[in-house]
Amino acid sequence: MRAVKIMLAGRERYLSLTVEALACIEERFGSLDALIGLLPDRGREGVAAVCGAAAILAEQGELCRRSMGYEPEPLCSAEDIAVTMVPTDLARLKLAVVSAITLGY
Repeated sequence: MRAVKIMLAGRERYLSLTVEALACIEERFGSLDALIGLLPDRGREGVAAVCGAAAILAEQGELCRRSMGYEPEPLCSAEDIAVTMVPTDLARLKLAVVSAITLGY
């Protein structure tokens, strides 16, 4: 599994761009390019986009871990990420999302 390790919602998570993650991103945002275009936005729409993308990538990372035999960890939602993240974490999360996408390709 290719993944970026990051602390999200109080737990260590792995962001992984899988085929399923790509399909979910395209379904939610229209395209990967559309998501990337939202990331520089520091307003509500940009924060929602980065939290939504992180939730998708973290879910797929967790499902990969489980398929490899690791003990299941709870999944986190975009809302979980948004309410537990402080403003200084936003840049780090954006970088992790972009890194996971890059690593997936």
